[in-house]
Amino acid sequence: MSSSGILKQKLQSLQGKKFTGRIDVKNANGIKWRLYFCLSRLIWADGGYHPYRVWERLLTKYCPHLDNQLIDINKAKEFECWNYYLIVSLLQRFLITKEQALFLIDERIKQILFDIYQAENQEILKYDVVIVEDNFPEESGLKVSITLFKIETLLAAVEYQWQHWHNMGLSLWNPNFAPIIKNPVLLQQKFKGKESTYKKLVSLLNGKYPLIELADKLNLTILKITVWLKPYFEQGLIALVEVKDQPLQITLIGITNNNYKLTKTTHQQVVFCIDDSLQVCQIMEHIITEAGYQYVSIQNPIKALPEILKRKPDLIFLDLVMPIVNGYEICSQIRRVSSLKDTPIIILTSNDGMLDRVRSKIVGANGFLSKPIDQEKVLAKIKSCLRSKNNNSATTLELTTETKI
Repeated sequence: MSSSGILKQKLQSLQGKKFTGRIDVKNANGIKWRLYFCLSRLIWADGGYHPYRVWERLLTKYCPHLDNQLIDINKAKEFECWNYYLIVSLLQRFLITKEQALFLIDERIKQILFDIYQAENQEILKYDVVIVEDNFPEESGLKVSITLFKIETLLAAVEYQWQHWHNMGLSLWNPNFAPIIKNPVLLQQKFKGKESTYKKLVSLLNGKYPLIELADKLNLTILKITVWLKPYFEQGLIALVEVKDQPLQITLIGITNNNYKLTKTTHQQVVFCIDDSLQVCQIMEHIITEAGYQYVSIQNPIKALPEILKRKPDLIFLDLVMPIVNGYEICSQIRRVSSLKDTPIIILTSNDGMLDRVRSKIVGANGFLSKPIDQEKVLAKIKSCLRSKNNNSATTLELTTETKI
């Protein structure tokens, strides 16, 4: 019995709803996959078959020169998404590049989606939706998000992969299972005159390595190696068996957290976001860098003015309510610097009241943007402010009723 297509329907139904939380998917054997979302975009996916082995395989594939002794696996186990936490910590310590981090996350999400697609083809799955009211808690390991993926982009890639797999008649064979020789006598007869090939098969097809790991060892695609083995599966010469996960044994090394982060791009214009919420800064990073601008996020408001003086941004998004120094004070400080008097400042806040708007205008802000963050409004505000700045026009903008101070 099949529930094929339910996952796709559920994911498509989230688009445009600003859903933050996760979807848990479970099969009859207790295998559980987890999909994590922020504002209806995928942050991470995990669970499924032997996650520790998967983590080791992905590190070997995308970070071959990384010293495993620098990975804080023991600390990471305290977090629900321990492997995502590790990717963030490695990136923050400059042990991997952002490109490597994105490869790790992208492949893991696609692998989970593919596994669910295959499971749907074989049985009815159970789906549970868990909503997160505010931001992900610290113990989730998702407090700092590296990027947010569009659902439709990932679905298109995974659907293409699954359809190809299905059309080649491979639906019954799970790439997470390990091939083992079931009838060595008959199989050896198939390779008469090719003794070296048979010996290599015996060394590899020992029930220890899942198909997906064998593909990496042989530098082949998972599709190609499974198609090659398919006739032997069908003849009963080779079978697939489950393999156990093997927890990693890695020593503990500390991590360093920065107060601000710079994402380099080739665009000339720089946009700052000063907000003590890491989640807000990560959402803004995704929106702003995707649009092609340089982006700097600052979570510690005390660090704000020195960094602004150093980088001289073209536009600043400024949170209103922060500890120690609030947005009003920072905005006043910025306006006292002659070189920054024309820099557009957009206030970010959850308290969208008239008093806040008036006070923000008094201290020199150019606009107001209400939380939760809306991508279209952010981009519209950037274009409007930068266009005005580039045209050397007045920095006080004529705003709509919704955004007027």
